[in-house]
Amino acid sequence: MGVHPKSKMKDRIYQLMLTTGKTQKDFAAELCIAQASLSAILKGTTKPSAAVVAAVHERFPEVNVNWLMFGEGDMYVSHGTVGTESRAMGAEQDPVLDEPHVQGDLFSTPTAVPAAVPVVREVVKYLDKPQRRITEIRVFYDDGTYETFS
Repeated sequence: MGVHPKSKMKDRIYQLMLTTGKTQKDFAAELCIAQASLSAILKGTTKPSAAVVAAVHERFPEVNVNWLMFGEGDMYVSHGTVGTESRAMGAEQDPVLDEPHVQGDLFSTPTAVPAAVPVVREVVKYLDKPQRRITEIRVFYDDGTYETFS
């Protein structure tokens, strides 16, 4: 049940609603938006605002915002294997803090914080590459709307 990468955000919101198994009424309630607003978004009569994107991100933090807004990447954010690596090294996950706590005296003495190191950036120009051209510009307005210019 994949959505084409060049689909519209309304289609991705609809896919998320289907994936969660919610009705339109329940999904709107979870996002704390009016059902009529969600209906207008899904019909394509209204573009999703930044507030709707923020509501989706707040309610479903595991959803990739780049996927939701632009169709880039996977639907869900992958969290990597940091937690499993720390458990293998003798750490237990604190269910409340969701942080590893190491057993024993491995980290019992505080360590000094290193001084700020200046960032050095090296600029490299590739003369043999063709000049890049702008293909799309996205403008976000303070009223929560946005426009895409191709």
